[in-house]
Amino acid sequence: MIHQGYAFTIPSSSLTTTCNNNLSRSQSILKATTARGEGTIEVPRSDGSTYKLAYRIVRPMNLSSMQAAPIVALHGGPSVPSNYLYPLADIVPYRSIIFYDQLGCGKSDQPTDITQYSTNDSVSDLKILLKKLGVRRFHLYGQSYGGILAYEYMKSIATESKEGNNDDVKCLSAILSGAPTNIPQIEKDFVSLVEDLTEGKDDISEEEVNELFRVTHQCRLEEMPKILAEAYENAGTVWMGTEAIADYIAKPPPEDASRMPSTLVMRGEYDFVSDEQIQAWKENLNTKFVRYKTLEGCSHHAMLENPEMYGEIVDSYFGEYD
Repeated sequence: MIHQGYAFTIPSSSLTTTCNNNLSRSQSILKATTARGEGTIEVPRSDGSTYKLAYRIVRPMNLSSMQAAPIVALHGGPSVPSNYLYPLADIVPYRSIIFYDQLGCGKSDQPTDITQYSTNDSVSDLKILLKKLGVRRFHLYGQSYGGILAYEYMKSIATESKEGNNDDVKCLSAILSGAPTNIPQIEKDFVSLVEDLTEGKDDISEEEVNELFRVTHQCRLEEMPKILAEAYENAGTVWMGTEAIADYIAKPPPEDASRMPSTLVMRGEYDFVSDEQIQAWKENLNTKFVRYKTLEGCSHHAMLENPEMYGEIVDSYFGEYD
């Protein structure tokens, strides 16, 4: 998630996981992924126009596995391209993982007409992607804004299923990582966090504030990981950041909607997405199986800070619902 120049990207809620801040080891998380499939699909808009979405599948030969269902990974922003999530393929073994760039960033088309963008359109795009790739059983992973998109997708499917419109697509479970429920409140929280960081520091420059915020609440490594820096540097410019979703507040599905999949909601201890925002997901997810994890010592990009720990959590959780 991006905010005004700042880059945001066990049943018991008291369970916590300690984040190992071994910086030198955490910086070396990237390895070469193998056996991948890449391509594009076309998605329509209401005015008759069509655009291309670019996708990348790691371990495509396992896409139909009945023992380890694939993961569909949703990136944040809006409009921060998906490459910063690629390390997920190295820390979660065996499973196919589908990455794609949402409209407006990365290798996907980037229309200049802002009316071509919305979260509802992104939900429709995801449905089309799954259909064209033939994916029927999967786990859903959303980081930051990707968690909002994951939730809105699950809500849409739950509503459609009740209306008899389900086409046998089955989301087995979901993880929402550092995903806010209330963007207006995020704006207020952001101001408070910056005020706390700069209290008594009258001579601090804007660049210093940015870096202080980064190492405290965004990614707690001595240096910004290259893969994350590149993603933010190449973010889309039309529909992006908190301004694009300024009015978003998560709302529960209709009372007669079908049950959503079991969901794990987690955040880093120092994440700018507050614990109150994370706990609020319980009011919106109409499933009895909602778990929470706090990753101690971590911030918004916990996967990059402690990949081994993060991968174990993701793979273990999804493994329960294969």
